[in-house]
Amino acid sequence: MVGLATMWMEPNAVSVVCLSLWTHARWTMVAHHACHGGYNRIAGASRYSSRRFALGSVWRRAIDWLDWMLPEAWNVEHNNLHHYRLGESADPDLVERNVEVWDEMGANKDLSTIFSMLVWKWYYYAPNTYKELKVAEFRRQGRPLPAGFDPQRPATLVN
Repeated sequence: MVGLATMWMEPNAVSVVCLSLWTHARWTMVAHHACHGGYNRIAGASRYSSRRFALGSVWRRAIDWLDWMLPEAWNVEHNNLHHYRLGESADPDLVERNVEVWDEMGANKDLSTIFSMLVWKWYYYAPNTYKELKVAEFRRQGRPLPAGFDPQRPATLVN
């Protein structure tokens, strides 16, 4: 509430930090648990069911999950791929593979980590979850992936 209450003020760190914390907490504590089905069996919480939360319309999406990622894409990438392949080369969130480019560039890992924290969701996670959604659709339809496409390679805004 502090972030909302101070938005009218000139740009200030309090509003930015509080709104960011609110958005992140809503994603990690509500959306993450809803998409995993954590609220599926709670009486009176059907709005937070994994089959209803942020799905079905733009209105539901805006009310439940106003975020960079499509909930359907997150469900494919996180629930189906990440959790069932945790720590394996087929895990789309395998950190060791996803930061190899830092070594190739000779980048400072501390600075790269801090920079990644600021841009990770819209730079990496949103495009990569969308890529995994489309790969899953291709496979479900029995269509071959495009020539030269590497499904293990992370999709980001620059590749």
